[in-house]
Amino acid sequence: MVLLTWGKVQAKEKYVIGLFHFNFQYVAGDYKIERRIIRESLFPVLQFFDAHPQYKSDIEMQGYAIEVLAQEHPDVLALLQKLVRRRQIELVVAHYSDQLFIGYPAADLQRSIELSDEVLARYGLERSRVFFGQEFQWSPALASVLKGKYDVAVTSSDPNSWYNGETLPLVKAPYGSDTILALIGGGRKELKGMRWDIAFLDDGEEFNTLDYNSNFFRVSAQEDSSKGRYLRLQKEGYKFVTITELTERIKADRDYHAPVYPFVPEGTWHMNVCGPFMWMGRQRSGVETDGVTRSLSYQLRGEVMMVEKLLEYAVRQGKDVSGLREWLKEAWKHLLLSEVSDSSGWDPWLVEVQYTDNEVAAARKFLKMILTQLWKLLAANGGGGRWVVETGTGAVTAGPVAESETSAGGEISSAGQPVAWPIPFSVRAASYTVRSCKLNDSLYRMDIVCTRPSDGAVEIAFETGPAGLEYSASCGESASVVIPAGYAHDPTFALTNGFVYLNNGYSLVKDCTVEHLAATWRRSTRQMVFREELKEGNMEMRMRFYLVRGVSLSGLRFANGLNTWPSYRVEGGPGGVSYGRISP
Repeated sequence: MVLLTWGKVQAKEKYVIGLFHFNFQYVAGDYKIERRIIRESLFPVLQFFDAHPQYKSDIEMQGYAIEVLAQEHPDVLALLQKLVRRRQIELVVAHYSDQLFIGYPAADLQRSIELSDEVLARYGLERSRVFFGQEFQWSPALASVLKGKYDVAVTSSDPNSWYNGETLPLVKAPYGSDTILALIGGGRKELKGMRWDIAFLDDGEEFNTLDYNSNFFRVSAQEDSSKGRYLRLQKEGYKFVTITELTERIKADRDYHAPVYPFVPEGTWHMNVCGPFMWMGRQRSGVETDGVTRSLSYQLRGEVMMVEKLLEYAVRQGKDVSGLREWLKEAWKHLLLSEVSDSSGWDPWLVEVQYTDNEVAAARKFLKMILTQLWKLLAANGGGGRWVVETGTGAVTAGPVAESETSAGGEISSAGQPVAWPIPFSVRAASYTVRSCKLNDSLYRMDIVCTRPSDGAVEIAFETGPAGLEYSASCGESASVVIPAGYAHDPTFALTNGFVYLNNGYSLVKDCTVEHLAATWRRSTRQMVFREELKEGNMEMRMRFYLVRGVSLSGLRFANGLNTWPSYRVEGGPGGVSYGRISP
């Protein structure tokens, strides 16, 4: 006799998420396309969810987008508010502008988040604690820069798979003493206690248009295909949840243990173009000026912080600057708009390259207005209308700059003693000129101008040690971290504070205000390489570098004083107010 015991086979729970990334700066500066994205894509997407309350999703857009909806498309904003209030749509707002945040220090992203939060509060919208960056940007320093603001960062599997390999979907990503959860879009879907999938994870415009290929007009076949996937997943028994709900479900699974994410340098969704290098060196469209474009915003960020510290100084002097604060906020907004990713990178149009130029010019108009009023308020306090402003400490000292400093082209710098560059370097260019000098016993400066070769690719390469190099991850410039040597590909870095310790007795620091380019560590040749692929018409690449002798901490401090938190000389007079950055 055979006894058969019938037990119930428990079916796995199945969950599905969606994330629509709407970018009103898809073609930055083209406001006809911006309007088309809203009316032809975003609004129909919201109507789709309104008609199907069984579907949940996350929708991401920049703080700037909320302002545009409020000012120009109140009907779209009203529908978004309705869906967010009934918890069907989880709103993800990560930054005010769809900026290349991995190209700039943490302060820029943090201020971007603050401005977005102000916009959301103004229009009664609650954002989630989910972070998603334009171009799937990733930085290992997200744990520190997002501390207290976000709980989980959604990222692509590309950076980790490029350097390491496959990973589980929910991981712990530490940076220093801080840790954030990261949900990996390409992470393993089949787990022991559940299965999860993605209904939609792409540019929101792709749900119902063919972006450039349909000139951002709605395409019925594309929309029907996207909607069909939702219906199919529903029939297959998937439960539609938000990213926050999925994260909580995975965390609650007793069989799931979130691994510690390996150190993955800053990257994006398409790492076969070397991540940051696509936006900071690789020129493809013929109108790009990557290094110059990125340095314009870097110059401006220091100027905005300088004016901010002067405003704070004026308050300490008992001056009423309330009317100037709104101008400063506008300057910050224009700065963040200028940092938009699409002014370099994926074949930008001319209007997109000019967008950064125009936003920088707009910000500087506000700064000029503020400085004119500040000079009137502060000149009577002594110092002859001259101040030295330290953006890092907020210290403002009235009086002239030191006599040993000389001024040239808005820059206050020391002349130095001409010497040979202390470490080996090589240049790939049609021709180049180098001026190097010794500023003190442990500090050297190099100015180099390279002429475009026939294939356009200019490279400046500095010799490194075999291992043990250190740098600051994007948005993590307060720390120096060791770069792992076992990656599958040569790592590329944005160097947002310009710093890399070469482990040969020196730290190399690029001046981010001259040309702001990515660097790649070619391990086989032991070289840190700055490459720019100049298109015809872009005939020169100009860089300034410093060498700091000593331990890595010395180089880190110097880099942050030069780039992250620069100091300025400000002088006012009857002819107006002028200023210049103080550099060694």
